[in-house]
Amino acid sequence: MRVKTVQINWHDKLPIFSVDFDHNYVNSNGGWRFATGGGDNNVRLWRLRTPEERELEPQQPAVEFLASLNRHTAPVNVVRFSPCSSKLASAGDDGVIIIWRQQADTGVASRAPPTTMEGALEDDGFVEPEVWRPVAMLRGSLADICDLAWSPDGSFLVSASVDNTARIWDAREARCLQVLADHSHYVQGVVWDPLGEFIATQSSDRSLRVYRWVASRDPREIKSGTEVVSLFASHYSMPLPASGKEEDGDGDEEDALADGMEGVELQSAEVHDNESMEVAAATGVVSATAETVAAVPTTNRSQRLFHDDNLASFFRRPSISPDGRLLAAAAGVQKDRSARNTSYIWARDALQAPPVLSLAGHAKPVVATRWAPCRFAAITNTDAPVVSVWLADDIDTRMMLAVASQSSVAIYDTSMGGGAIGLMSGLHYAAITDLAWTRDGSHMILTSIDGFASIASIDQPSAAIDIPIPLAADSGCFASGMADHNPEVAISTPTQHHATSDSSNNKGKKRLAPMLISQL
Repeated sequence: MRVKTVQINWHDKLPIFSVDFDHNYVNSNGGWRFATGGGDNNVRLWRLRTPEERELEPQQPAVEFLASLNRHTAPVNVVRFSPCSSKLASAGDDGVIIIWRQQADTGVASRAPPTTMEGALEDDGFVEPEVWRPVAMLRGSLADICDLAWSPDGSFLVSASVDNTARIWDAREARCLQVLADHSHYVQGVVWDPLGEFIATQSSDRSLRVYRWVASRDPREIKSGTEVVSLFASHYSMPLPASGKEEDGDGDEEDALADGMEGVELQSAEVHDNESMEVAAATGVVSATAETVAAVPTTNRSQRLFHDDNLASFFRRPSISPDGRLLAAAAGVQKDRSARNTSYIWARDALQAPPVLSLAGHAKPVVATRWAPCRFAAITNTDAPVVSVWLADDIDTRMMLAVASQSSVAIYDTSMGGGAIGLMSGLHYAAITDLAWTRDGSHMILTSIDGFASIASIDQPSAAIDIPIPLAADSGCFASGMADHNPEVAISTPTQHHATSDSSNNKGKKRLAPMLISQL
């Protein structure tokens, strides 16, 4: 894994609040198109050049500027591409959702952003390789919008707003279908189930809510005033283990991970022993392969699952695995022994139960989670023992999850037990805001309030496998077919899947330690 902070003036030295890859991008030169939204009120389109291009022209920047979209009148907090087309939705502090589409005509002269922080392009203009136009503007509230998510068929959108509501939108007819007013504070994160059955929202009222889709999936059959989703589950707290000690503070755990490390340090994928993994006596949620996990009784005491509104973060971005089986939440806090920042994991078949896994140990609160949009072939010929703590019953494939705290990004592999296999830390001077994967899982971009973005190139030890998801036959959208997209980047296979010598300098620092937690 190699990480570099690209020295580009992304948004006029102002914060970058969001990033997303276009998984339907096709270009003769290959590469990956992505969008960023920033504090300069603009949405900008870029192309990440392929490793072959970067190797042939190392003096050129790794990122190529494509277009600047400037219809917003306030900072842009979120950009999201449709999962089945190259339509782009953006929203921000102006309370407006704009849906953009690329136009066929190109060659419009405009000013391009400086390629480096030290210099800028000449004032004689620049030809944008792409031209984008807004095709719809969705207005429902003047309050800031923090997050967006598309339905898997690209017909609907869900938005999260600081007016304590989430809204369901018909993206085709630009109308609001339903206002979800169950939260009592800012809604800071939303995610749509890739199977189209659930929507999850996270709020600074310390709750995660899950809604079930109950209406027709054909927008033409949904009448005004029709309830399209209903509340399915709400999560505020969970039982404490018998050995847990309830504490009042939400302070960071200093001995969990060192904050401000230089560069990147790979973490070993060792399996935790019985002392570092705990599970309730209740069964049925935890994978039966985790036979070495010790049962721990619970008490009548409970603890809050999430940070309250004092958390200095504008985003709490959850995500659902590409196969729809696992939901990862942000801003978790676990106090069984001491206050620890964590990301909680729910299983699809137990969304009304407490979380089944806690990815604890982050030095600062988790602000965003993101699953790689594909699966990978299972790792073979490895000496590392595997304990299934992810409830994954498919031993032939694996998935990867990135968890971003305010200061670092940890990467998890569902085939390597529960320990983090990679850690990116010390890359930015200010808090991380968002992250995104390429379609084949070979690259990841993370953005920060400091106005910079970092690009990670990940050497996957096995090939990427697309996940076909059945959608409505008349939707004109299918979430499969990697062969129709960019050619796969050559993926090198390391001689072993354990941490390399790069991690030898991290002696004395604890790994991110997941814990199985109790069930009601």
